Amino acid sequence: MASSASVKPVVAAIDFGTTFSGYAYSIKDDYDKYLQRKTEQPKINCPTWSAGGWMTHKAPTCVLFRPNQTFHSFGYESRDYFKDNPNKEDLTKWFYFEHFKMMLYKEKDELSKDTWLVESINVEGNTAKKMKAVDVFAAVIEFFKGHVLKALQMSHGDCVINQTGGLGDSSSKTKTRKFCNDDVHWVLTVPAIWDLKAKQFMRDAAEKAGISTDQLSLALEPEAASIHCRQQPVGVEQTGGYKAIASMKEGDKYIVFDQGGGTTDITVHEVTGPNSVKEIHQACGGHWGGITVNGEFYKFLVRLLGGFVINDVKKHHSDAYFELMYRFEHAKTSFKEDTDKTTIYIPVAWLETYEESTKQKLIDVIPQTHFKNKIELKHGKMRINHNLFRSFFDYSISNVTDELDKLFKKQELSGIHTFLAVGGFSESSILIDAVKQKLGKKVDVIVPRDPGLAVLKGAVMFGFEPGTIESRVSRYTYGVAMQRNYIDGVDDMSMRPTFGSLIDDVFDIHVRKGQVVEIGHFEPEHTYFPVVDEQKCAHFEFFASEEEDPKYTTEKGCNMIGVLSVDLTRKDSKDGELSLKINASGTEIVAVVKERSTENEYRAYFCLF
Repeated sequence: MASSASVKPVVAAIDFGTTFSGYAYSIKDDYDKYLQRKTEQPKINCPTWSAGGWMTHKAPTCVLFRPNQTFHSFGYESRDYFKDNPNKEDLTKWFYFEHFKMMLYKEKDELSKDTWLVESINVEGNTAKKMKAVDVFAAVIEFFKGHVLKALQMSHGDCVINQTGGLGDSSSKTKTRKFCNDDVHWVLTVPAIWDLKAKQFMRDAAEKAGISTDQLSLALEPEAASIHCRQQPVGVEQTGGYKAIASMKEGDKYIVFDQGGGTTDITVHEVTGPNSVKEIHQACGGHWGGITVNGEFYKFLVRLLGGFVINDVKKHHSDAYFELMYRFEHAKTSFKEDTDKTTIYIPVAWLETYEESTKQKLIDVIPQTHFKNKIELKHGKMRINHNLFRSFFDYSISNVTDELDKLFKKQELSGIHTFLAVGGFSESSILIDAVKQKLGKKVDVIVPRDPGLAVLKGAVMFGFEPGTIESRVSRYTYGVAMQRNYIDGVDDMSMRPTFGSLIDDVFDIHVRKGQVVEIGHFEPEHTYFPVVDEQKCAHFEFFASEEEDPKYTTEKGCNMIGVLSVDLTRKDSKDGELSLKINASGTEIVAVVKERSTENEYRAYFCLF
C-alpha cells in the first residue's frame, strides 16, 4: 500500500506550490541513523536554485512549452526565457503558465483528465491558448523527477542492493548500479482542504510522469509541516523558558496554520506520544494565500491605469508586464508594519503604453485621481504610501482572522495555546502580526526557521514514517450504493418504486463526515445479500459525500470513487451472504469483501488523497 512506510532506498518529496515549488530527498541509510538516534536531525537534502545573484531552495512555479506543446523549461529558467526572449523567437505561439495550481481549487467541481488550462498571459479579446491541465502538471512532476535522479547520481554515486533488489548490508552479497526511478518512493504534497477530485488529479499527473501508484504517497501539507516541526527545536521564548513543539507532552494540542501562496490550510493536532499526533478537527481554510495580495495589486493597477492599458502591455510588452509583477512580489515580501512608503520601479513600457493610449502622462494624471497623496511617480519609480500598500493584504488577513475566530469559538478546541505557522506566506510579518493581534497573548504563535520548507522536509519524513499520524477526522462520508425496501415516512416520495418494493441508490454509510478514523483500522463490517438467488456477480459502487448524513447516492455532493466487482462462487445459490469492511484512514480506501460460504476475499483500493 502507498501509505505504508517506504522500504525504497530513497524517499523524495515534491512540494508543488502555487507560487514556488521544490523537492527534497533522503537516503534510507541516512534516515535510519536518525531513527536509531545516532544523529540529532534527519539528513534531508534540499537542493538550491540559481536566481541571478542569489540561491533559493524553491523555484517559481512557472513552466514554458514550445509551440508543439513539448516541455522547454521550468522555474527561473522559464521565467527569464519568456521575459527576455534571448533568441528573439515568436513567443506568442509558446505556452507559458504560472500560479496554475490554484486551478485545482477553483475548478474543483469540473476537474478531470480532460480539463484545459489557459495560458497565464491571456489578453482580453484574443483567443486564449490552452493545454490539457494534466499534461502541464505531469511535465512539471517529470522535470522534478529527473532533477532528483540526477542529484542522486551526482552526489551519492551508485545504489547498493542485494540480489533480491533490496537494500544491502555488510553480511549480504551485494552489487551496485546507478540510481533509477524504481529506487525512489515519491511523496507529493497537497493541501488538506482539497477535495477528492483534485487529489486524484495529482495522482493521475504523477502516473503520467512515470511514477506508479505503488511508489507514490500524497502527504497533506499541514500534516507534513507538523511532522517536521515536532522533531525540530522551534518555539517561542516565554517567561518560564523556551517552548518548543517537540517538547509538548501527551495530550497537548496545537493548531497548524499552513499559509502558502495559494491556499490557507488549518488543522488541529493533539500529541499522542513522543513521535506521534492525531488530528482532532477537520481541516478548514480557503483561497487566502499570498497570491491574493498580488490580485489586489492587480486590481489597483486596473483602477489606476485602466484595463485596456494592461491588455496592451500584456500583448506587446509581456517582458515589462512580468517585470512589474516580479518587483511587486519582492516588495510584498519585505513590507512591514513600520514601512512608511514602498518604492516599486515601473518599466518604461508601462508608462509609454499609458501615454499612447490616453494621450496623457501618468505623472500628470495621478494628482487628479483618488490616489492623490497615496502614490507619487518620480524618475520611473512609484512610491506607495503605507495604508494603500497595507490594504493589498486586507482580503487575505480578514478571511484568515475570521476563520480563526470561528475556530477558537468551538468548545472542543478550548484550551489550545499553541499556534504553529508554516508556509511561505508565514514569512510575512504583516500577516503574522495580524494573527497575533487576533489571538491575543494567551496563544503562542510559533514560526519556525524557514517556514516555507517545513512542508517539504516533513513530507520526506512522512515517506519514512507515515505512522506518525495516528488518526484523522474524515472530511467526507463514505459508503456504498445499495438496494432495500421502500420505507413509508422515511424515503422520499420520488423514490417510491413503480413495480415491486425495492429502491436503488440508497447510501449505506460506512464512515461519517467528522468521524475520527484510526490509521490502519477497519470500520465495522456490513452485510449484504444478492438481489436474486441466481446472481453470479455482485457490484459494490463506492461513494463519497460532502454531507454528514446523505440518504441517496444521487444527491448533490455525492461522487462515485470506485467499483468493486465480486464473482460469486457459492455452492448453494441461496447462501450468498457477503460482508464488506473498509479502512478510510490512509491515502486510499481499502475495501475488503468476503463471501461467507467460501471465505473467499476480494480487496480493492480507491484513492482518497
